[in-house]
Amino acid sequence: MKFILILTVVLFAGCASTSVDEYALYLDAQKSISRDNAMLEASRILALVEMTKSHDPGTRATGIMLLQQLQNNTKPIKIEPPSKGWFGL
Repeated sequence: MKFILILTVVLFAGCASTSVDEYALYLDAQKSISRDNAMLEASRILALVEMTKSHDPGTRATGIMLLQQLQNNTKPIKIEPPSKGWFGL
């Protein structure tokens, strides 16, 4: 009986201790992805704005079209949160 009680306590403690570290890693990864995505979007927009300043009407029209597509097609990049333990803890 003692063995089952000790085993249960160890299992619950093990599940609780690893999920905190995994969640911290998840938050750091999500922050890094968000920051990188923001920098990517900013550089993309700057490049397209430079295209709209061109003297060539074809390049200017393409830049405007791509800016409009970029505005309509923005989706956030998300990763899955860490899974919970065996008992949902």
